[in-house]
Amino acid sequence: MKKILPLLTLTVCTLLSQAQSDRFAYTITDQQSGGSNWHFLRRIDLTGGFVTQSLYEGLNNQRPVFQAGSGKATLTSDAPFQSGVAAMALDPRTNRLFFTPMQIDQLRYIDLNNWKTYYVSGTPLANNRTTTTDAGAMVTRMTIGNDGYGYALTNDARHLIRFTTGGLPVIEDLGSLVDDDANNGQSVHLSCTSFGGDMIADDKGNLYLMTSAQYIFRINIATKVATHLGTIKGLPVGFSINGMAVTDKNQILVTSAVQPGYFLIDAANWTAAAWPVKETSWNGSDLANGNVLRSQANTANAKPETPQLLETGKGSISIYPNPILNNQFQLRLRDLIPGGYQLEITDMLGRQVMNQAVQISLENSTMPVVLPKGQTQGLYLIKLSGTESRQSYQQKFLIQ
Repeated sequence: MKKILPLLTLTVCTLLSQAQSDRFAYTITDQQSGGSNWHFLRRIDLTGGFVTQSLYEGLNNQRPVFQAGSGKATLTSDAPFQSGVAAMALDPRTNRLFFTPMQIDQLRYIDLNNWKTYYVSGTPLANNRTTTTDAGAMVTRMTIGNDGYGYALTNDARHLIRFTTGGLPVIEDLGSLVDDDANNGQSVHLSCTSFGGDMIADDKGNLYLMTSAQYIFRINIATKVATHLGTIKGLPVGFSINGMAVTDKNQILVTSAVQPGYFLIDAANWTAAAWPVKETSWNGSDLANGNVLRSQANTANAKPETPQLLETGKGSISIYPNPILNNQFQLRLRDLIPGGYQLEITDMLGRQVMNQAVQISLENSTMPVVLPKGQTQGLYLIKLSGTESRQSYQQKFLIQ
């Protein structure tokens, strides 16, 4: 066995290297532009900037599904993208698109050769749970490593999961990530900064995690050590990173579940620039393709920095307390133009929690806000937009 292992390793690396020319990426969107129901699969042409119509409707529970391994058809009312999907990964060797629904602890995949859907039964993906509304336990990050294994990560980074991609996938929980001593308190486990986002792999045995709050961690697969590299520069205010894919030009394409638009990130300096599309720009909960980040781009030594929330108006808003308590908080308004505003609150997957019109009569005031009951722990975004003044303000807050 030891004699043939180097040959197997060489084969995997060669195949993944060939896949570096992948000029497409898959994205999870709503049926409508700007929506937040993550049930539709589309493909992005990375050279032309086109996004296709829906290729796969994941809420179709009339679609036949099959048991991974045996290939037997199985009867279920559980649609493939039930509860929405925010984690998927494309294996270029088998042409399988792996994914997991957010509240169903099961690895699934679409065979892109025939568009059949397979469920991996018997072994849960993480935490030995069947369903959950615990944001920390949800898997929202997934990729294929340069070693040919699939990797998935729970929001709280307490479970790094590895799975094989050929035949019947074998799932293994590698355990919790460990913070690098050099992180200076910026932990990969913090819900306010390190939940959500997506992962990609490089050609040196690392994973790169970008969180929804725009923080970057390099994860050494062998040691499970997560090193904080800094934050992304050049992204719009409130842009929640939810999908990552490596382009054929060795840049990192990111998409957001909260805002439309696509951005390309240079891994040499972690700076983003807008990437135009020809037609509709879709909000997306995830991205995936067959490329890995080539090592010549991994030369950055970015210093950690705190992202700044800027407003398009001259005034400002702030939240107290933050983290909030008992589903309510005070929204402090400073130097706002009196008039009508629209108040919208979304989670970091772009799902709307609250949307209501408000009237502001004073430039400086305090507004009580009470959230609907049942909100899960995690990071949220509040946006206050003037209906007449065109002023717009955004701020993030945490529910613990």
